[in-house]
Amino acid sequence: MYERILVAVDGSTPSQRALDEAVKLVGLTQGRLHLVSVVPPMLDPSAAGAYAGFVPVDTQAVMEKDADDILQAALAPLQAKGIAADVKRLDLDIGAQTIADAILAEAVAWKADVVVLGTHGRRGVTRLLLGSVAEALLRISTLPLLLVKSPETT
Repeated sequence: MYERILVAVDGSTPSQRALDEAVKLVGLTQGRLHLVSVVPPMLDPSAAGAYAGFVPVDTQAVMEKDADDILQAALAPLQAKGIAADVKRLDLDIGAQTIADAILAEAVAWKADVVVLGTHGRRGVTRLLLGSVAEALLRISTLPLLLVKSPETT
């Protein structure tokens, strides 16, 4: 059974639904949750060219703080319920890896039994433009995945 459950959280509705499902799983096994939030890199300021003046200098720091806040907000109710959980922010370097790569690498390093991830269930042009971390992870994962779809599809 799944005792070591990694959950990717980003503060979205699908992410919360994934966390809810992970809590159900961990309740069955008395296991442990490992919550991760990924911070993608901002564009290299030297590559921003004419747009450099429009990108706030502290944007990366704000994104990192937001990820930390999301992790703490997800962790607090778990701790209140006595659920064993910890958190980790994953910071990506420019061009180093994708969000899906980072989640999988952390899951393997942490020795997760399963990865739980929310998905927006986007289709068509919206999916094409925004991509799908869930789909990318599904393609590369060497571990079991539980994808939790959001009820509202766009």
